[in-house]
Amino acid sequence: MKILITGATGFLGRDVASRLATEHEVTAAGGRAAPAGGIRLDLRDEGQLRSALAASAPDCVVHLAAYREPDVCEDAPEETRRLNTAPVAVMCGALPPAARLVFISTDYVFDGETPPYREDSPRRAVNVYGQSKIEAEDLALRRPGSLVVRIPLLVGAGPSFESSGFLAQIVRSLRDPSPQEADAVLRRFPTWIRDVAEAIAFLVGRGASGAVHYSGAEGLTRYEMVLQAAEVLGLPTDHIRPSARVVPRRAARPRDSQLATDRIRAMGFMRFTPFRDVVRSFAAEFAGR
Repeated sequence: MKILITGATGFLGRDVASRLATEHEVTAAGGRAAPAGGIRLDLRDEGQLRSALAASAPDCVVHLAAYREPDVCEDAPEETRRLNTAPVAVMCGALPPAARLVFISTDYVFDGETPPYREDSPRRAVNVYGQSKIEAEDLALRRPGSLVVRIPLLVGAGPSFESSGFLAQIVRSLRDPSPQEADAVLRRFPTWIRDVAEAIAFLVGRGASGAVHYSGAEGLTRYEMVLQAAEVLGLPTDHIRPSARVVPRRAARPRDSQLATDRIRAMGFMRFTPFRDVVRSFAAEFAGR
């Protein structure tokens, strides 16, 4: 199968492109720079996107590229929709009917008040990021055969320690001896990027369509994740105390947007790596950093 992957240089995209390339003919597209053997593609430029779709003639597009920092999105809603929503409309119109569209969405389409959320649960985003994804989902799901994969908080190793997102933040906070607070209210479901890559490969291979949820199985607050990471890494936590109030941020976050994973489990996918094991893998990859 010929697959075009957008956002292939991103935190998740690198793993997805590598995994899918083991079974398919992959064209990897990056927004800031062309990945090795791939193309540079600014999805906000409709003409450029249409040209890339015509040139690559994919059997399937796996659309990963997005603005995904909620606070940044909150301050720039129109720019957020230029990348998170508008390209999906272009793809739906430009792709031939036989080509499949796989759109990667988020647990932030839900308000976090009545978990767990099934694929058909009502969506009520509490921030611009989540709303932009709802709008894109609606476009994708109106197209026959499209697949929307909702995923939660991504964790894992990036190309460098500094680019490793959430886990790098936790390690830095553990190493910084100054007094700190960690949120002990909002519950997240950390999910390994390598597991997500496997789940996407599984769903693409099965020809799945509609909405599918994939998520790590363990719900943890940030404070609980700090404690687990400290245990694995052998680092002290005396300087970090739990916060019983939600730390104010520009964009609201759902209190608990747990995704029910019954559908993908029923299909036969059962890979759900515990958070502690992800931390161990991360530590081994960046030993001494």
